[in-house]
Amino acid sequence: MAPRKRYDLDVFDEDLGEVIEDTDGRKGITKTIRRVLNHRKLAVILLVGVVFVILLLVLWFSNNSQKELQEQLEQQEVQLERQNQLIEALKDRAPEADSHSTIPIITRETVVEQLGSIRELVTQEYIYTNADKRESSATWLWGIERPFSGNSILVTYDGTIKAGVDLSQADIVIDDENQTITVTLPPSQITDNNIPQESITVVEVKNGLFNEVTFDNYNEFIAEQKLIMEQRAIGQGLLTKADEEAAALVKSILSVLPGMDAYTLTIEQVE
Repeated sequence: MAPRKRYDLDVFDEDLGEVIEDTDGRKGITKTIRRVLNHRKLAVILLVGVVFVILLLVLWFSNNSQKELQEQLEQQEVQLERQNQLIEALKDRAPEADSHSTIPIITRETVVEQLGSIRELVTQEYIYTNADKRESSATWLWGIERPFSGNSILVTYDGTIKAGVDLSQADIVIDDENQTITVTLPPSQITDNNIPQESITVVEVKNGLFNEVTFDNYNEFIAEQKLIMEQRAIGQGLLTKADEEAAALVKSILSVLPGMDAYTLTIEQVE
């Protein structure tokens, strides 16, 4: 009978331990790789999401700017067409002078009557879109702010500001001897500032402790925004442009008066 082969148990245990350790190590590496890949996927997804949001914001601002520019261009075209129609109507009403007729004498009453049909001359419009936030807190009787009472409201809105000249305040001086007519216009003023109710969107409302946002707070906020937008429009030259366009339009209107060819017409503006 052949002798049985003996195995060294210590050596077998060591080999088995190395195999187990090697298997555990590979499992750990695999888990680590998977974890890194998952983190990278999450980072890529977040990055794509941020880029998508930025693109949406850029497109939104671009569309609003184009819309505002288009509305301003359309409004200017309407004003120009209105001016041309007015001038043509005045020309049609002017009596035809034959070769034997005398040159008409222009009086102050004639000029006033000519301007009377457009007493308040609106010459410029400022179309705006804006978003703003109002925050306030309640106070104690002695003026100290009450804790946790702060409230806020965030809204977006569209509006239109109109500026023009009140022609009833124009100063008209006619010098028949020197054949000159001088019309001095008052400075342009804001004639209207309208924020349509349907254009207002309340984006966010936060109420404070015993200090909720009320309808009065809402109306006060819109009134404040109108004043802010008027100052912005004036800062961007709205009244200056209105002065220039009013002077040009008045000169065009008065130039079609019969006999005006014999006079020197000057339009001035009060500083």
